[in-house]
Amino acid sequence: MPSTEQLNQFQAADDLPPERLPDIDVGALFEPDPLGRSRVVEVIGSACREPGFFRIHNTSIPQPLIDGLLLQMRSFFDLAADDPIKRAVDSRVDPGGNGWGPIGAEPAYQAGTIAHVESFDCGPRLTAYRPDENPAAYGVSPSVWPDLPGFHETTRAYWDAAERLGTVLFEALAESLGLEPDFFVARCGERARKTLRLLHYPGLPAGGAEPGRVGIAAHTDFECFTLMYQTAPGLELTDAHGRWFRVPGEPDRFTVILGDMLERWTNGSLRATGHRVAVTPWPRYSVILFFAVDPEHVIAPLPQFVSEANPPGYAPTTQGEHIKAELERARRNRDERSS
Repeated sequence: MPSTEQLNQFQAADDLPPERLPDIDVGALFEPDPLGRSRVVEVIGSACREPGFFRIHNTSIPQPLIDGLLLQMRSFFDLAADDPIKRAVDSRVDPGGNGWGPIGAEPAYQAGTIAHVESFDCGPRLTAYRPDENPAAYGVSPSVWPDLPGFHETTRAYWDAAERLGTVLFEALAESLGLEPDFFVARCGERARKTLRLLHYPGLPAGGAEPGRVGIAAHTDFECFTLMYQTAPGLELTDAHGRWFRVPGEPDRFTVILGDMLERWTNGSLRATGHRVAVTPWPRYSVILFFAVDPEHVIAPLPQFVSEANPPGYAPTTQGEHIKAELERARRNRDERSS
């Protein structure tokens, strides 16, 4: 599967036949049911290889919590761009880039594009770091919160619930790859540079988008995997063969896509999922949590995925180095278009 720079932003997408979209009940991952668990692990492992992404349900994240978060998101994004509440958390003046990103501020993952999306980003709690550590050295800074009743508390409650889901998915991924069940969990903990993104895609009338305007441009995610919740269609993904497909936006399902670090660790046995968001005439909201690697770990192909016929295909890196390089490239694309 191509890297971000090699993805074709303008290749047409097809509808994905329902039988090709794995829809996995992950409830057994939370239960003392070895047989049920092994079945889920097997299905997840198969889905990671073909088509290279999957949807999940029965996740243990309560629907009222999701509904409450969406209500908070609408309250925030409905504010005018010059509202003092938004201006107080403008990510363009926050040293760590947390907070509100207005339309046009999103990095351009493909040259010549501009993203039609408004965002709110927050990171891990700083209490996860040791007293002798400087989180800023890892690209992590304090989160900022809008002055809206319940916004901070609801967002953190969702983060915690999604992290519990991420832990069991990490364990299932490890088992499906023949690794120790805690391989990823031990390396991708609370100190990882995770980001929760709350995204609002305003609708645009058909034919109303200027050339190069997209929801978000084609890219792969920089971490291990991404947990995505969306309220409406618009998301498009590449399968294991690099073909683009439209994915349904059903409010009772999460989508899981694979990231760059998982591809590197497996030496390309698993491939990062290319994805983009189309401009749509309807508004969309999306909740995204990236599951990243702790800052001290060097990511390189694991020995069990390397052979004479399949030599190491990826240079060693850290999560922070990789994120920094990818974001710098995307920001240059954005700034060149606006200059």
